[in-house]
Amino acid sequence: MVTIRNVGGVALFLLGTAFLWITPAFASRGVSTEGTLWAVTRVLALAAMAGFLVATVGLFRRDAWWETVAVLAALVGLVAAAVFWVAASRAGETTPWWTALVLAVGCCGVLLLLRVPRLEQLVDHHVMDG
Repeated sequence: MVTIRNVGGVALFLLGTAFLWITPAFASRGVSTEGTLWAVTRVLALAAMAGFLVATVGLFRRDAWWETVAVLAALVGLVAAAVFWVAASRAGETTPWWTALVLAVGCCGVLLLLRVPRLEQLVDHHVMDG
């Protein structure tokens, strides 16, 4: 059944999986992924993915803590995108700004939906009641 809750859960999960793009495994051929910035990017990307996965499970179970986990995952994701941008730019990636921008917009969307009181009430109504 297509509901706002189901669509939101799928969107939250897909945002989390998008953090695979910034792991060193997805770097362009010939781009060096050695160094501290790439290691930090890898850890933060995996943490964001895990956070969004846990938040998605909590959302579908209607647990009260899912919003907190989603907000934390979004904050970690913003930091991961910023670190990736620096690491990839220094390594010679051609368009790291685009990938970082897409991920940052997704994370900011989560933060807006879950931290702006009027929007958060709407989300809460559709998740807990729907």
